[in-house]
Amino acid sequence: MRGLALLLPTILLGLAIGIQWQTQATRSPIASRYSTDLADAATQMQREQDGLRSEVVTLRGKLDEVTGRNASIDERAAALKRQIDQLRGESGLTATTGAGVTVTLDDGRLPASAPRRSIELAIVHSQDITDVFNAAWKAGASGIAVNGERITSATACVGATIQINGRLMSPPFVVSVLGPADQLVRALGDPGELSDLKRRGELYGLKVSIDRAGELTLPAYTGPIPVRHASPAL
Repeated sequence: MRGLALLLPTILLGLAIGIQWQTQATRSPIASRYSTDLADAATQMQREQDGLRSEVVTLRGKLDEVTGRNASIDERAAALKRQIDQLRGESGLTATTGAGVTVTLDDGRLPASAPRRSIELAIVHSQDITDVFNAAWKAGASGIAVNGERITSATACVGATIQINGRLMSPPFVVSVLGPADQLVRALGDPGELSDLKRRGELYGLKVSIDRAGELTLPAYTGPIPVRHASPAL
């Protein structure tokens, strides 16, 4: 009975990861599935992904229920649940609240007659958002989200039309950073930090603002979790 109780969470977790991997592996590129309106294709793909995210959240909720029940069986199961809860928190799989700062990035508003290169430098690119993430982690952030999407080690931030964790986003990009506010404001406000963003703000109107936040709520990460290898807990 004890072995079965410990096995059930593993089976459910495997199902959740399997669904994520299979949907990512079998999904065809937009270009091959849709030959006409790419905007409509992107919208449809986003709806599909949102539905899959909901399924993953539901499976994770069922897993939590099973592990919660099993924790009452014996001390070993309870200790395992405490370890899982700690790892989930450290991995961004649970929501969290606290003080910190917000970093807001927005495109500059240059006229259409401006040189093409100037227009490119006036807009926010995925690398700019990644630079903010890296600077925030370096400054002591304990958690980050952007436009309500949790940032973890599994996060991908890509594209000219920016996608974060596979979700299409548009400016402004509000990066919520949980951590010691004084330290974060001091570090992110340093002229040597995020210098390219700040320079482009001065020259091309790209907007960068750093503000204290008394209370921030970061949602749990709901994207896919790539698993490279695993080993049983001893």
